[in-house]
Amino acid sequence: MTDLSRSGACVIRRGGIELDPNENVVLDFSDGELNLDLSVPSQVQWVKEKNYNTEIGLRFLTGPLLPGTMLDQYLDQPLAAREGS
Repeated sequence: MTDLSRSGACVIRRGGIELDPNENVVLDFSDGELNLDLSVPSQVQWVKEKNYNTEIGLRFLTGPLLPGTMLDQYLDQPLAAREGS
């Protein structure tokens, strides 16, 4: 994953994948240490093939992720901290 917000994500997949814009998918998150899972219904917004990877832009169908998920710790960080600046 290269980008994550409360309203969507950009995912990189090794190799190709057959997806079309407007196709519905489920994005699954898992935290093994906390033994938590989160599944987010999403819609494909765009697909770009680059070298041996495929970039996929997703919009969460349930609207913005509200506080209270295992992703809060990441999402609540300032952007500079996420980028490692």
